[in-house]
Amino acid sequence: MKKILAIVLTLVIALSFAACGSGSTQPAATAAPAAESSEETAAEPVTVRIGLTGAVYEPIWDVVKEKLAPEGINLEYVQFNNFSLPNNALNNGEIEINAFQHHAFFNNDTSSNGYDLTAIGDTYIVAMGIFSDKLTDLSELKDGDLVGVPNDVTNEGRALKLLESAGIIVIDPEAGNSPTINDITEYKVQVKFQEVDANLVPSILPDVAVAVVNGNYAADAGLKAADALYMENEYSDNSYYCLIAVRSEDADNPIYQRIVEAYQCDEVIDVYNSQFAGLFTPTWKLG
Repeated sequence: MKKILAIVLTLVIALSFAACGSGSTQPAATAAPAAESSEETAAEPVTVRIGLTGAVYEPIWDVVKEKLAPEGINLEYVQFNNFSLPNNALNNGEIEINAFQHHAFFNNDTSSNGYDLTAIGDTYIVAMGIFSDKLTDLSELKDGDLVGVPNDVTNEGRALKLLESAGIIVIDPEAGNSPTINDITEYKVQVKFQEVDANLVPSILPDVAVAVVNGNYAADAGLKAADALYMENEYSDNSYYCLIAVRSEDADNPIYQRIVEAYQCDEVIDVYNSQFAGLFTPTWKLG
């Protein structure tokens, strides 16, 4: 473990955990750089609240938590049950960092809501897949079949692009990275769509012919890459790279930078490989 800057910490007023349904309050962590020290611990212990969207992520972050604990940095998980909540909570100071979203979602959500947030490090790319409880091959898909997709702008657009790659539909090339159903110009199979929150897509598998599921929610539901009829496997840019975000004013905070550094390690990759085989790829290794 590399030597790091000693940190002088200032605790500020407690903030409410309203967004995660808790009535308790926790201190927000702020830090300023101090003189270089031979010690690898913070000058004072600090708790950093990190927003996540599912217990599936906790084994990954447990590696980071264990690595940072001797340095006086304690990670506290705050779980949210919907993608719309963690950026709002971060912007309002209810948590210090979050790690749940890819760049396409982050860019759209921060722009749409006027959040002043900054991405400070990439984590992984989680493949999206087409799953089914009824079909064994996409060639069995027929006219009138229901296809489940996420209902938020970026994830639905990503799902539609995957369906295009699988040969089910054709999308207007002018639609960009987040096409909508209205951008479909041709149906190779005349399917219909059932749109639900991204976290609920696995739950409708019994009711649809196929569903396009985000890899994190697939893992949460016990699905594996090997179960998919078709998997995402090519990326033209970092739009779907997941990230760690903070408030823009905290982008250079050495504690948060240290968290990113601790995350991007071989031990985290080991968790990806052992628990999320075929779904998670470390993006900091992609160049």
